[in-house]
Amino acid sequence: MTALYRLLIVSVAVSMAYGSSALAVKKPPAKPAKPDAAKTDTAADAPAAPAAAAAPATAPVTSSPPGEAPTMGNGQKEKFDVGELAPTFALRAVNNDVIGENLVAVDRYFGTDAKQPKKAVLISFFATWCEPCKKEMPFLAALYDTYKDKGVMVLSVSIDREPDQIDVIKSLAAGANAKYPVLSDRFNIVAKRYMVSKLPLVYVMSPDGKVAFSRVGYTEDTPKALHDEIRRLIGETNAPIPDTIARYITGGQTVADASKSGQGGDAVATATVNKTTTVSSSATTTDAGTSDATETKGKGKGKGAKAKGAKGKAKKGSH
Repeated sequence: MTALYRLLIVSVAVSMAYGSSALAVKKPPAKPAKPDAAKTDTAADAPAAPAAAAAPATAPVTSSPPGEAPTMGNGQKEKFDVGELAPTFALRAVNNDVIGENLVAVDRYFGTDAKQPKKAVLISFFATWCEPCKKEMPFLAALYDTYKDKGVMVLSVSIDREPDQIDVIKSLAAGANAKYPVLSDRFNIVAKRYMVSKLPLVYVMSPDGKVAFSRVGYTEDTPKALHDEIRRLIGETNAPIPDTIARYITGGQTVADASKSGQGGDAVATATVNKTTTVSSSATTTDAGTSDATETKGKGKGKGAKAKGAKGKAKKGSH
């Protein structure tokens, strides 16, 4: 009995041990304790990430046709830098009756495959509603006439979009006595490629097709700056300034002086320059500048009246 009793006790003990092991196996693992935020490097302690920068606003176009939303310019810079390679293009000529061709491609004048290579190619963008552009065109005409036989080409590119402006462009070109190609960029494809955002915009290209000079706007010192660059490219830096150019650099002749010279084309060009100078002054200067412009206009009318009077006396004398 004692042995049997002991065996029973051992069996009960083994059963209880086995049951405890089974419970230990079935017991789910304890969840790890949450780390103390004060003692660990967590996202709460890290500096907040900087907010994403807002996209830069597109720079506004500062010159556009009246009544139209500006569409030109790329919002980054207003023109090519000196030394940059300019794109080539071909456009229809407005004054084809003057230059004798309908389509003009600039790669004939500069670049490695130029068929009529030039030492300097001046490209000016303008519009009929741009008063400084009207002031610039007669000077460009004089520049072309003076240096066309020395390797200089001049091109004016109109960005006017309306078909009915073609006649106005032709009239401006004729009034400035422009014998160089005046081209139409109706859809502003070329203007966008050349980053035109303000007018006038002028480039001077070297024979390799790179920008040698560029300028936005037309001021009193623009003729000299353009002329100096042209002479540098053709190798005449120290040559005397021709009279056809000197009058633009020194301020220009008056309408009366041009009439006395007896040169009809030059008289028209100079009258256009003086007229647009007056308009530009009244639009951009202070009240004092506007008064000066008005006074100059009045003096011009007075001279015209004296001239008419002189003609009348001459007619009477002839009878």
